[in-house]
Amino acid sequence: MSLDNARLAYPILVRVARELASAARDRRATIWMTYDDFCGQCKELGIKETPRTVMAKLLKPLQGFCLDNSMPDLTSLVIQKPKARADFGDLHRPSDGWWEAYITRGEIEAVNVPFWFKKYQTARDHPEWPDAPFF
Repeated sequence: MSLDNARLAYPILVRVARELASAARDRRATIWMTYDDFCGQCKELGIKETPRTVMAKLLKPLQGFCLDNSMPDLTSLVIQKPKARADFGDLHRPSDGWWEAYITRGEIEAVNVPFWFKKYQTARDHPEWPDAPFF
């Protein structure tokens, strides 16, 4: 992953955070950003990643920048394609690779969807995302 690619992708996630926050405030339906969607937007910027590689090559380093700089985790805004559930609604969650940073830091022991959702809400609702990359 190049730092330049992370800087190019950063505004996409900031825009998504602002759109999601606006939808939450206005009580509009949430439009989830999947890895496929994110890769499509990255491709428009010349960043060629697939949903299988984007977490390791682009989002994990960006997650590290967020955590190292005490910023909310922007990468929590990107999810896997929702999986249908028989008991209630769709299951929304990030890729398996997203959890590794938090497990390593000792914040969680295993996949914990409520933990992710709190990180998602914090990133979504952060009022002071700089327009330019902070790294």
